[in-house]
Amino acid sequence: MPVSVRRIGHAEAVRNGSIIVEAYAEAPWQESWSEQDATARLAELTSTPGSIGFAAFDKEWLIGFAFALPHTAAIGPGLHIAEIAILPRYQRQGIGSALLSAIESEAKSLGYLHIWLVSRLSGGVAGYYRASGYDQSTTLGVYTKRID
Repeated sequence: MPVSVRRIGHAEAVRNGSIIVEAYAEAPWQESWSEQDATARLAELTSTPGSIGFAAFDKEWLIGFAFALPHTAAIGPGLHIAEIAILPRYQRQGIGSALLSAIESEAKSLGYLHIWLVSRLSGGVAGYYRASGYDQSTTLGVYTKRID
């Protein structure tokens, strides 16, 4: 299967909210995204100044994407990988790695010093990121609060 990776912009991204819906419905996430919320998420990502987005294509069909946002920290300018989603039937075929590699290459060319992301603490996804060269923080956690 010849998959290509290239930059993606706002108009193209927001037409593909169904990728988030499908990708996150599967394990380990099992999240119920609406098409409306997924499209809104992509609109947020692509309208953030400095955002970097790459998409993977099987011929002309968009099958996955990754978005990173600028995030300056004490260690200097970096990127936060805010979203990565691939259609389930295309997962575990190296597409996520190709998308991460494209973002990493772009980050390096733009002078960013680090990349970070939030994901599962354990399981296959955690192992995937570690195998891709990402170190798991031993000092930071993610805190959430529902505000109904």
